[in-house]
Amino acid sequence: MVRQDDASISDKVFLLRRIPPWADRVTWDDGGNPLASTMNFDDPKQEMSVCIEHETTPDEVLDGHPDFGLLRFSTQVARGLCGTAIRICRDPPPPSHVLICGKLTRSMRKKLRDSATWVKFPTRL
Repeated sequence: MVRQDDASISDKVFLLRRIPPWADRVTWDDGGNPLASTMNFDDPKQEMSVCIEHETTPDEVLDGHPDFGLLRFSTQVARGLCGTAIRICRDPPPPSHVLICGKLTRSMRKKLRDSATWVKFPTRL
């Protein structure tokens, strides 16, 4: 199914992405801070699952995933870095759920990762 970009999701919106604690998804620096892998911004179906921050809470996004971390980045950055390569599409339920659809290159994934900030660190396994 071809998904349509939702223009009502403005560039001022922040998105939340769950990050698993697995070794190929997170490494730790010498100070004990997590470093997310670019793999966290890749999806084999080219439909990366995220939630709109102001429509949910971190606890709701992490429900059922207690060891996961949570990253935050803006739609403005996503659209600015990826341009027409992506579409940000509503995908309820829950109502806050959206998909970033499209093929993200490694360079795009790296830029998204580098623009993101931690809301919650994953559990160090």
